Amino acid sequence: MCSPTGTNTRESRRVVISGAGPAGLLLAGLLLARNNEPGTVTYEVTLLDGREDYGAISKEDLLKNHRSWMLGLADHGMDAIKTLPKLYHDYVKGEGVKVTEFAIYLGKKKISQNTEGAASKLKSSSDSDGALPESFIIDRNFVVAALARYMKETHEGDENYTPMYLTKCQYVDYENKRVLVRNVETEAETYIAYDLLVGCDGVRSTVREALVKRHSNFSCDSTDIFQEFKQHHLDMPEEVSKCALSALPDIFPYCQGIALPETGGKINIGIGIPRNNFDKLPEELKSSDYKVVSNYAKENFKAFKLVDYDDFAKQWVGQRWNQTGMVHCNFYHSLQTGVVIMGDAAHATSPSIGMGMNTALRDAQVFSEILKESKDDLTMALPAFSEARVKEGNALSDLAMHLYCMDKKTANKRNCAHDPSYILAFQIAKACM
Repeated sequence: MCSPTGTNTRESRRVVISGAGPAGLLLAGLLLARNNEPGTVTYEVTLLDGREDYGAISKEDLLKNHRSWMLGLADHGMDAIKTLPKLYHDYVKGEGVKVTEFAIYLGKKKISQNTEGAASKLKSSSDSDGALPESFIIDRNFVVAALARYMKETHEGDENYTPMYLTKCQYVDYENKRVLVRNVETEAETYIAYDLLVGCDGVRSTVREALVKRHSNFSCDSTDIFQEFKQHHLDMPEEVSKCALSALPDIFPYCQGIALPETGGKINIGIGIPRNNFDKLPEELKSSDYKVVSNYAKENFKAFKLVDYDDFAKQWVGQRWNQTGMVHCNFYHSLQTGVVIMGDAAHATSPSIGMGMNTALRDAQVFSEILKESKDDLTMALPAFSEARVKEGNALSDLAMHLYCMDKKTANKRNCAHDPSYILAFQIAKACM
């Protein structure tokens, strides 16, 4: 067992982390790093996730077969990642595209602003030398893969680390402090005991259910953002900046869009429609025939010329309409059950301001800092985590919801006029870059 020099009496603490997303992987690394610091606790970390280990997938295979949602990695997310030596510069930094421009396409007309000028007025929180804050657009799966590669290369052979991929958390037996897990390939089930259970398992969190069942005063509001949307990974058009975040208001009738640069010469175009307008969607866009969709896009996609309209259309008809959820909770911990939740399990938010992953990463960082400050006393650390993070999580989801406009005409006016709430949203976006 890993112990710092001169330390002989360290308590072993079994930590089960459900969910190997950004927050779960970062927290696993931070807890294992604590084992090499002076203290009275050795953390034995078990990491559960129903998906495959992205850290074992080659970068070439990721680019070709495992693209996902494009997300913003802003200054406070990078600040969290940089708490582990070498993680940011050696694993994460090269995986995204640095954003230097914000653009709005009104039909074919482009309005743009250089974000580096706005950033020059700010100071980065993630660099002690006062460097300017950076913002990256990065595929969610690429972040996960980078963190997983770090864990694999740093902690392979570490007897205090047990990654269990392709293994789902099915049920929390909080009375006996154990979780029931199932291997998705063999369907074999087993119980794993814990002293601390961390729910990083998303909007439909199984771990969060323990708080619902145990605490009558636990309030959890789970809803969606009233949007249906599709996203596409396409070849980058020549006329589009390879470093720009581009808004595409009214890209199709009743639809709003966003275009985000990707690595590998690609662009991610997401298109959404409010659910109350879904019946008004043009019939061509409801077709299952990609040729119909391709012809419609050629005539009506005005912002810029796509490289391959058939590719866009095949991706459009080849996927279902997607939704995303929002979660509000009034506390994030339970001493009685030994549970803490973070990330989307605690405060899932609309992607309209792109801060969900960054806030999840910050959760892991803050929890690690609180453990250190409390000398690993969970009776102090868990309530302190709720005290610190509930207001942050709920403020984030409130802001994202109330800055989004459901009315198309009003939204378009905000894009063109000096509407105060639109200006606020734009300034927040720049400040987060």
